[in-house]
Amino acid sequence: MATPLFQVPLIAEGRLIGLILDILIFALVIYYTSGDKHIYIRRVAGLDAIEEAVGRAAEMGKPVVASYGLGGFTYWTLAGLAILSHVATLSARTGTRLIVPTGGSTESLIVRPVAEEIVKTAYTMEGVPDQYNPDDLPFLSGQQYAYVGGYVGILQRTRPASTIMTGSHWSDAMNIAETSSAVGAITITSGAYISNVAALACASDYILIGEEAPAAGAYLSDDPAQRASIRVQDIFKWIALGCIILGLVLSNMGINLVENLLST
Repeated sequence: MATPLFQVPLIAEGRLIGLILDILIFALVIYYTSGDKHIYIRRVAGLDAIEEAVGRAAEMGKPVVASYGLGGFTYWTLAGLAILSHVATLSARTGTRLIVPTGGSTESLIVRPVAEEIVKTAYTMEGVPDQYNPDDLPFLSGQQYAYVGGYVGILQRTRPASTIMTGSHWSDAMNIAETSSAVGAITITSGAYISNVAALACASDYILIGEEAPAAGAYLSDDPAQRASIRVQDIFKWIALGCIILGLVLSNMGINLVENLLST
């Protein structure tokens, strides 16, 4: 069992390093969001797939169904909203009907007005405000699987050319992805948690894996907070990788420095 190097009063054993890392994360986010710092984020390949999917819908004269998730204002939902804005802009530009199923939880009631404004603004900015139809953003239900039933019904009735499902979708994702595939739509998804990814990869034509969706959202929105979040996560991945490698090397030498430090 690891032996802590030292104990700080009023802080539980094994929590000091976590506290220091939390403070460091907060400080780095503040640093990157302040001033005129521009954080470079590589364009995610999934954005090309999304643009191709909207283009296919325009050529076929069929609608695009896009959703940003069914959660509140979470990390994944913000990414989904940024991608929705991009899809709405492409749809308005190409004259493609865009259907955005909303609902799925009580928290979604707070997000829905934002989604409506995002889609409406996209059509206005493209000079076609008359093409915006609020009925194409139906509120299906505040319950997850009632929402799924409504979503599946939309897919079966409209037979869209493309389905773009990003954001905070959970166990409902497979029902939607499989139905989308069954009706012949190009299906692009992202997994909000890792246990969904393998199954969604089988049911989708393209999947944004892991943090590709938040990275795509940050790339599209150009929001300093989202870009800072991605940058700080990358920094801490390298820190974690360095600790693992250092710990393995020292452990093989019979030195438990890293293990003891993390137990502090």
